[in-house]
Amino acid sequence: MESILDLSKFWCWQKDCLDYGKKGAGNIVLKERYGKDNRALLKCRTCGHCFSETHGTPFFGLNTPIDEVCRTLAMIPEKGSIRGAARMSGHDKSTICKWADLAGKHCREVTDYFLGELRLDRVQVDEIWSYIKKGEKRRYQRFERIR
Repeated sequence: MESILDLSKFWCWQKDCLDYGKKGAGNIVLKERYGKDNRALLKCRTCGHCFSETHGTPFFGLNTPIDEVCRTLAMIPEKGSIRGAARMSGHDKSTICKWADLAGKHCREVTDYFLGELRLDRVQVDEIWSYIKKGEKRRYQRFERIR
């Protein structure tokens, strides 16, 4: 089950690399797939640095498939509690708390970047998050139709 990976969306994370932070520079290649989730190990041709496709995301270092983490986190507001989500998903409560903490920290970093680096106001950031949420709903609906 080989998934198509758009390498133009990735950049080198090595700060000393000449292509550091440059998307679509053509320097990122698929080195290999690893783990039970068949994740991509990517390599920068410029500096030789290797990194996971999940580097820089809340999913980095997790052994659970990304879809399962997202599905479980989406259960928290639906079930009204972390314990309810734990009962429904079969995951331990402390694991779900860890995932929620990672996701929250990542959202905080993104929001701080929007507010600080891009100098957007709170309303503009809320509009961006609304746009992202709509995109997630559409992707989820397409996923459900495929199943």
